[in-house]
Amino acid sequence: MGESEVWVVRVRDWDRPWHAVPLAVLAVATLIAVADSAAPPSARAVTVALAVAAGLWHGWMVMAHPQWPERALAPMAVYFAGLLALSWVLSARHPAYALLVVACFPMAFVALPGRYAYLGVAAGGLMVLGDPFALSGPGNVWPKMPGVLAAVAMAAFIGWVIRAMEAEVGRRRAANQALEEANARLARLGEENADLQGELLAAARQTGVAGERGRLAREIHDTVAQGLAGIVTQLEAADEVASDPDAVRRRLAVARGLARESLKEVRRSLDDLRPGPLAASRLPEALSTLVSGWDETHEVPATLTITGTARLLHPEVEVTLFRAVQEALANVARHAWAGKTVVTLSYMEDVVVADIRDDGVGFTPSETDGFGLTAMRQRVSRLSGEVEVESAPGRGTAVSVSVPAIPAAGEWETL
Repeated sequence: MGESEVWVVRVRDWDRPWHAVPLAVLAVATLIAVADSAAPPSARAVTVALAVAAGLWHGWMVMAHPQWPERALAPMAVYFAGLLALSWVLSARHPAYALLVVACFPMAFVALPGRYAYLGVAAGGLMVLGDPFALSGPGNVWPKMPGVLAAVAMAAFIGWVIRAMEAEVGRRRAANQALEEANARLARLGEENADLQGELLAAARQTGVAGERGRLAREIHDTVAQGLAGIVTQLEAADEVASDPDAVRRRLAVARGLARESLKEVRRSLDDLRPGPLAASRLPEALSTLVSGWDETHEVPATLTITGTARLLHPEVEVTLFRAVQEALANVARHAWAGKTVVTLSYMEDVVVADIRDDGVGFTPSETDGFGLTAMRQRVSRLSGEVEVESAPGRGTAVSVSVPAIPAAGEWETL
């Protein structure tokens, strides 16, 4: 239970005894009146009857209906008027019931709401003065006036304290209700956030799975598939020159080298490492090795040209460019029947461009979209780069790959 709730409970517990005050005062005054032998028994019987009537009146109007003092002005106004009348009659019959008259002051604030409580206090003050219709006799009134004014002032102060406590209770109730509503909203938001987090985790998991599948597919295509294609090419070439043992051994040696290199690439790809040629060298050196090796393997003249100031780039950028050149050269070997191939790596201020051109048979780009080009575009698009393919039947092919020149770890280095 919060602090404000404890306060509300305490104030409500404090209000309950006030409801029982008139009954307690009435009982004490009645005992005193009954014990007074100066009054005849018949008079005492009438006094007891009036006291019982006052007790029943209070018990029915306040004790039996505890919600009336908080919500119903009309019943409480009738109740307070009746209590004043009975108190006035009883006090006239025996002075002990003056205690009941005094009890009317706090009961005005317990039973009557707002400013009506002060009207009740004023009415009680008039009753203390005596018979309201005897005010024309100033000799009987003015000696009582200071005491009455003091009593009324004290009652007003007590009433003001009671009202201040009620106002504080109201504020605490409102603050407690607002706090409970805020906690409920936070709880709902927490549940909604938990659901959203679960959905985001599921979506991230699916995206991660799809991305990893795409990465593995590209890596396999760039390593195993191309290595196997090269091995097949060398074995077919060895079969064609079966009568020349030296040529056969040379082709088999190249095939073995391709197999070993492909195996290394598979292992590195599974570990999500940079391609083998880039693990121990920079992009221009790796491309130089790739182009010269491709020239030797496929016996097609190939050259590499570097323009601009070469610099160390982010590993993902270098991997993307290296794989793009590798894929383009593999396509030249498989489909182009080219007489020569030119690779150009251009370092510009904001981008790096790799161009691969051949003088082969060409093709219609809109009619051809194999996995190699698709994987190339997917890899390049991850870096917000572009892939352009220009070709036509009989006019060769030009592939241009441009990616942002993202530096490695924020550092620019001149090679």
